[in-house]
Amino acid sequence: MSDDGTPTTGTPPTGTPTTGTPATTLTLAEALAAARAQHNVGQLDAAEALYRRVLDAQPDQADALHMLGVVAYQRGDPVQAAALIGRAAAARPNDADLHVNLANTRHAAGQLTAAIESYQRVIALQPVSAQAYAGLSRALNDLADHTGALAAAQRAVALDPKLSDARVQMAVALAALNRLPEAGQAYQQALLLNPDQPEVLSRFALVLSRLDLPDAALTCHHRAIELRPDNAELHLALASSLMHHRDTPAAIAALRQALALNPTCAEAWQRLGTCLSTTGDFDQAGAAFRQALALDADDIEASRGLAAINQPASPQPSGIPLGDAAAGAEPAEVARLTAILAQSDLPSEQRIAAGFAAAERLDRQDRYDEAFACVATANALARAQDEASGQAFAIGPLRRQVNEAIAHCTPDFFAHTRGWGNPSALPVLVVGMPRSGTTLVEQIAASHAAVVGAGELLDLNQAARLLMLANPGRAVADWDAVAARSHADAYVARLAALGGDAARVVDKMPDNVLVLGIAAALLPRARVILCRRDLHDVCLSCHFQHFAEGQPFSHDLIDCAHRALEVERLMVHWRAVLPVPVLEMRYEALVGDPESEIRRLIDFLGLPWDPACLDFHRTARPILTASGWQVRQPLYATSVGRWRHYARHLGPLLATLAGKTAQKA
Repeated sequence: MSDDGTPTTGTPPTGTPTTGTPATTLTLAEALAAARAQHNVGQLDAAEALYRRVLDAQPDQADALHMLGVVAYQRGDPVQAAALIGRAAAARPNDADLHVNLANTRHAAGQLTAAIESYQRVIALQPVSAQAYAGLSRALNDLADHTGALAAAQRAVALDPKLSDARVQMAVALAALNRLPEAGQAYQQALLLNPDQPEVLSRFALVLSRLDLPDAALTCHHRAIELRPDNAELHLALASSLMHHRDTPAAIAALRQALALNPTCAEAWQRLGTCLSTTGDFDQAGAAFRQALALDADDIEASRGLAAINQPASPQPSGIPLGDAAAGAEPAEVARLTAILAQSDLPSEQRIAAGFAAAERLDRQDRYDEAFACVATANALARAQDEASGQAFAIGPLRRQVNEAIAHCTPDFFAHTRGWGNPSALPVLVVGMPRSGTTLVEQIAASHAAVVGAGELLDLNQAARLLMLANPGRAVADWDAVAARSHADAYVARLAALGGDAARVVDKMPDNVLVLGIAAALLPRARVILCRRDLHDVCLSCHFQHFAEGQPFSHDLIDCAHRALEVERLMVHWRAVLPVPVLEMRYEALVGDPESEIRRLIDFLGLPWDPACLDFHRTARPILTASGWQVRQPLYATSVGRWRHYARHLGPLLATLAGKTAQKA
């Protein structure tokens, strides 16, 4: 077996029976030897003819069946290959080499369960076969059993530390288990053994992106593409990293290159639609999503993308407004999505995405009971995934974090930290619960000529975490002020790089609300905007939103309520103690009297009035959050009190927000 799992030819056996073909007196052994000779020099037609002559004389001859299966594999027919080699394996159950090739061809044919059985058979026959363990790991990874895959890969590496594919499979499993630093190390070790593996370089680059190492990631992507420039998948992977690092124009260019190489790649069309959505080009985004669906009717992400931008799954007839087409002309699409959601033998991710997409379409059609049924099922599936992976939300750690912030971030804390920070007036921190209006506030502010919106940055959270880790149990007076200032300077430099000559740069990471105490110490001239919205609407909106990552609380309405109440409790504290300017923006007030509230916002930023802020929905800029479509519409009041449409389903949420249920641990 080769390192990459490709079936190999074997040594033909010896023997004396003849083929029985009148035109020749070749013995069986001679015919097989002649076939092997032709096979080894790539003469597949001649080799196949000789193998078949042997089988004409002896239909169950295992070696001829085996080698004919290898020929079928080399011709791109792994299903036929697995069938032929399976017949040979049945005749020779203890032939490890034969079972290796059977496992590889079954794997290539997508017969993953059967492939795993074959790899396990090889291991039973040859317990020290590192390649069999590597193949088993590859199949388990493909079957999403990443824990099992990791164990098999570790065994392969223990048996043969120089087997590159075993390191690769270890890295794949570690990345899927979110053990990113270890995955990166495994990819590095695989590439040290075999540097010029474009697919491995590309996968390593994706891990580097998730580790927030964009320069290293791009270096690996470009090396992979240099090695194989005509591979569409490598350009698609590059686009993923560029999207992750918010370089939307470059991501669009990479996706268009992928599509130039492979116009039938549904995933590339779907991601192109996503990128175009972030830029506000909804017509082109809709066209890209529909092309993805035309190529792959099961592309749930494309369907969800269309729902998010209020576009139909099929082109609307001429003369019918887009919103009307999306709202009322797609019963077949809703039926398809709900059928996928109900199909228990499909992968959970597919069912979850279908449930959220169906719920969004049903909500826009005022079919509230049906919408809630879909979103409840989707969230239950997502919650089960969270629990299985150990990532389910628990209120206890958050409550302790809020208690500690309130206890430690007092006027004395700010007195001791005076003089720590960077005095730049550049930062504007927009915080609150997700779905409370943070993206809307950022979009309005970023419509001003002197303001740049930076999106959701992780920098402040990371700085706060590093400072707390460096000073465990110490009084704040004993903290390292020089280290604190270095974090502040690095953050301001990041904003300056993103903002160019802007006077203000908005960081709208909602969860910065949890670290505003340290943020105020590091950035004494920052401005803080607290976004607030009726918590009933906030929680319902979170529950209906299929967040990309990081918000497991949204999968349970009671968890939504507990988190919202903790954030509200913390914002009350910040309003009382923060030594930096603080503005509260209420979503309902902004919708009810836009001009007054927007003028109040711009005045708070210390900037002259810019009428473009009233036309914020026309501002062209990438928006990478779930509210990208909404904030490009004129303000509308239909989201105010939206929860009332679902009141009959919200008993536990309403009771929790009213303080009538016991708190979850």
